[in-house]
Amino acid sequence: MSLAPRTPDLKANLNINNGTFGTLLGSASIGSIIMLLIGGQIVHRIGAKRSLQIGSTAVAITYTGLVNTNSPLLFLILSILAGSSVSIYHIATSGHSLHRQDEVGAVIVPKLHGAWAVGAMSTTAIAFFVSNTFSITTHISGLMFVVWLLTQFCISRLASTFPENPADDDQYQVTSIKQFKFKINWFLSLGFFCATLLEFTIADWATLFGKEELGMNNSIATLCYFTCLIGIIVGRYSINWALKYKSEQFWIKSGGFIGGVGFTSMTTASLLVVNNDRNFAFTLSFIGFFLAGLGCSALAPIFFSIAGQLSNGKNAIAVAQLSFVNSALIFTSKVALAWVVELTSITVALVIPASAMLALLYLGRISVK
Repeated sequence: MSLAPRTPDLKANLNINNGTFGTLLGSASIGSIIMLLIGGQIVHRIGAKRSLQIGSTAVAITYTGLVNTNSPLLFLILSILAGSSVSIYHIATSGHSLHRQDEVGAVIVPKLHGAWAVGAMSTTAIAFFVSNTFSITTHISGLMFVVWLLTQFCISRLASTFPENPADDDQYQVTSIKQFKFKINWFLSLGFFCATLLEFTIADWATLFGKEELGMNNSIATLCYFTCLIGIIVGRYSINWALKYKSEQFWIKSGGFIGGVGFTSMTTASLLVVNNDRNFAFTLSFIGFFLAGLGCSALAPIFFSIAGQLSNGKNAIAVAQLSFVNSALIFTSKVALAWVVELTSITVALVIPASAMLALLYLGRISVK
């Protein structure tokens, strides 16, 4: 996520247009899809601990390479490898988290969604302070080295929690090619897609929106994504409390309305007033991105929960199936939206997934509660 607030620098390194740039960013999904099919077998054979070590090392190497190349072709190859690296890490850590959750007898997986958002916000804050001082090469290369060291330390501290026999973790595998012989629940999958598309699109285009559409400098433009992450954190740490008072169905519909209408209205208003009052326009855009993050925040955990409830207890398989279908849909959409940006504007490409969130007012009926 450290690349999200520095997309203008990444694009400048490659010296390409918005359409090509967006397509390259979306290529990481190819690696993710491939790894979602074979990752379960890899973790089964070598274990979660070794998979985490390999995945984190590959992430550090590939992302360091992404910011040190000016070649679009090499960037494409590294991006696909980066997507695979992130996915194998995700598969191993998610499976082990389910294992640990059962061992300790406490719900920890939803908290990990919030922890991820805190990490993403932290790295965006770093980008805000260093983007005008350090090059993207120095920033990301240094960050990857530090994160790699910290990750190895954490894996080492968790050593006693990993089963000696990798097969002991099989029931917690979150992906396996054998698991993909399934009937797709298209209503659930389409709802999940509409719930997550805006979050993925904002990660790619938020900073460029601030820079190219509103004329922000590099540092201020990172705040577009930063405020979105604040909304995500607030929502993900509040959802357990919120579900005590209203149903999953209510919060899916509310999230779709807040994210779709709130984001579209605020960002459109910011464009209308930017020539007359830049500071007010910037404030409106930040509110819009905050509302987008708030609307999106709890939707992924809720949809994963619903998938588990509809799967007769096979939670891990349900999550894998839902993630696989969504990855394929997100990849297609990222490429299409990249060329929407090229042919129209970043604003149009952001409004499309925001409008898709309004479909949750109908698709929210998938809830089983």
